[in-house]
Amino acid sequence: MTRLGVSGEPSPCASTSRNTPGVASAPRPPVSSSTVPFVSGGDRPLTGEPPPRWARRRRRSVARTIAAELAENRRLARELSKREEEKLDRLIAIGEEASAQQDTANELRRDAVIAVRRLATAVEEATGAFQLGLEKLLQRLISNTKS
Repeated sequence: MTRLGVSGEPSPCASTSRNTPGVASAPRPPVSSSTVPFVSGGDRPLTGEPPPRWARRRRRSVARTIAAELAENRRLARELSKREEEKLDRLIAIGEEASAQQDTANELRRDAVIAVRRLATAVEEATGAFQLGLEKLLQRLISNTKS
């Protein structure tokens, strides 16, 4: 009995001489060209028959596992997005506060420059008035000593 491969040719590794005498071996039906191997190692005819119950259960189990993983990934993505949005909101608030502080600092700097200029003007005027007063006093002293 020769086993046929997928192409319909005799399979080189399927001869009956491999069965040793005295060892019980389950007879295998010949494989026709209209079968496909299962992942699990079994063969299923290429007919309109539904897959075995265990295969359907396995597919449903895998599908449920994948669906659960996808749902968990979506949940984690939403959570990560929410956290990133909160961080971004905090950064925006910090930036706005820093900008407001910078505006206040700039305003204080302008006020300080104006105050320093006014002080310089006042000192200059006071120095000029003091110098004028000294000159008048000096002239009086000079005129008093002449007379």
